[in-house]
Amino acid sequence: MTRISELVLNFLLNAAWQTLAIMIVAFVGARLLKHAPARHRHALWVASLLLSLLLPLWSVFGVDSEAVLTATPASLTKANQTSTGASFEGTAKPVSSGPEDKSLSIGNLLAKRRHEVETTPGLLWVLTIGYGLFVLYRLIRLARSWRQKEILRRSVYEHQLSAGMERVAGLCRKVFRLETLTLRCSNAILTPVTVGARNPLIVLPESLYRESRDEILFSVLGHEMAHVARRDFAVNFMCELVRLPVSFHPCTRLMKRQIDRARELACDELVTERLLAPETYARSLMRVANASVQPPSQAFMLSIFDADILEERIMKLTQKRRQLGLRVGRAIFGTSFTVLCLSALAISTFSVDLRSHTNALDPGAVAAQSTTPPGAAIDPTQEPTASASRFRSERLNSGSAQELAQAACDAGRNHAVEAIPMLVSMLGDDSRIEPVRCWTSGRWSPALETFRQPSPGEEAAIALASMGKPAFESLTSELTNPNISVRRNAAWAIGELTNMSTEKRAGAVPQLVALLNDSDEWVRMAAARALGELRDERAGDTLIATLSDSQWRVRELAAWALSEMKEERAVNALCNALLTDSQPEVRRSAAEALGEIRSSKAISTLRQALNDPEPRVRAKVGWAISEIEDKDG
Repeated sequence: MTRISELVLNFLLNAAWQTLAIMIVAFVGARLLKHAPARHRHALWVASLLLSLLLPLWSVFGVDSEAVLTATPASLTKANQTSTGASFEGTAKPVSSGPEDKSLSIGNLLAKRRHEVETTPGLLWVLTIGYGLFVLYRLIRLARSWRQKEILRRSVYEHQLSAGMERVAGLCRKVFRLETLTLRCSNAILTPVTVGARNPLIVLPESLYRESRDEILFSVLGHEMAHVARRDFAVNFMCELVRLPVSFHPCTRLMKRQIDRARELACDELVTERLLAPETYARSLMRVANASVQPPSQAFMLSIFDADILEERIMKLTQKRRQLGLRVGRAIFGTSFTVLCLSALAISTFSVDLRSHTNALDPGAVAAQSTTPPGAAIDPTQEPTASASRFRSERLNSGSAQELAQAACDAGRNHAVEAIPMLVSMLGDDSRIEPVRCWTSGRWSPALETFRQPSPGEEAAIALASMGKPAFESLTSELTNPNISVRRNAAWAIGELTNMSTEKRAGAVPQLVALLNDSDEWVRMAAARALGELRDERAGDTLIATLSDSQWRVRELAAWALSEMKEERAVNALCNALLTDSQPEVRRSAAEALGEIRSSKAISTLRQALNDPEPRVRAKVGWAISEIEDKDG
């Protein structure tokens, strides 16, 4: 769930500045189109509103979307969780995936430039919940508007048309090429409105049926039929839905107002081009406005007095101002629209990446276990690429484990899939090194930066995990390697794999289950960790049995894996571990698992555990009880 919060907050952060940038570009284009037909400005503002939603979505899910959607959530690192996040006031970190390239190539100009902002999970949740409540409020308002529209539909009735109104309506239908259009009457309105997209309906107040002046009827019916001809109801409906996720931004409110304003002006232009002289139409608008009270605009009803710009409309109709020619207007619109799209493309290359970091195991707490890295045969006949040649040179010639780890980091950051065989050959190198700060920025990062201790083998494992599907078969084949470190790092990497859903990694589950009985405790831990990430029910029985493992760290990760799987069958075993295990870390993990599973069968055991001598265990037990009671209502 933490990853979901990160995605939501990334969307909001990017929408905050990208929407403003789009608004500025659209405003400049609209100013250039000031004396062009209003339909051009309407199209420009609709496009800008659409981009204000698409750009933030692209920043979150575009380009690296697979990494975003399949990266391991930080919230999965619940065992001995240690937050390393900073507050919003922390320094943003520019993302760099390789040597700086200052060329002016298209690829370089359009390359993603991201800045990471770190924050704490608590703040993520507060902001996400606040945004969720705001969207819910907006949904309720839209639902009320839709309900008012439906109430109006149910209130209409058929009214006999006078001969004059029949004639005017027929002429308007012919002018706007509307073969079928329904006119109805309602006592619930004071001004004409248009509702519906597929089956449009023009609803008139009863007073208009007594109107005998043709210019009034042409003005009212012509304006509403212009809405129908332009399909304004459907466009307005789309705009309301598009605006919903970004309606927190004041610029989207301004965009929507400009859309409504340009829509009414565009309908006025159609009426004056096809039905009435501008001065006659202006007088008619004034008479209709004087005869009724103008209601507030509704989201799903289009009225002749929408946008509250009657004075501006009268001024445009009565003042003789030089308008741009049709060809010039189209040329300016095409240019403005192109500039808007190019600006959006440029804006999309910059984004903010907000993340919280958590680590589950403290690598410094365990003594080093040195093993000899196995050699790996590489096909000498294969012609390596430049990246592979550089990596191979560093791999074979470096005399420093630290440099080997950095070489593996570079291969992962550059997605050098051709280096997979060499990275696999490094999995057994368990030489202790200083931590390599490799995955502190970017779309994807491992849930754990290190598992047992920082080493070239672990850095190679994470590099392989970052490559996703191309590395899966190689990692799976190493699960039976005779070297302990290779098995451990391969199992851990399979759990961290990006760009692959859990279903696509299911082929490794039988071997991971077998590793739960491995002779080495760290291999068993890595297998439990990976199975918790994969959440495959086939591992349930063996993980339950692993709760009796002789090593407490294995038992702790087995309980964590069962909590991730929400394994109901494990409730009894977890209750037993909560009451009898000698290690408080295991008892705490068991309590957390029972809270995640939310089985009422665990309530009595959890209440007994409220007397646990360890405060951390008691706190987690209290949380678990509240989770189960909330579920049961």
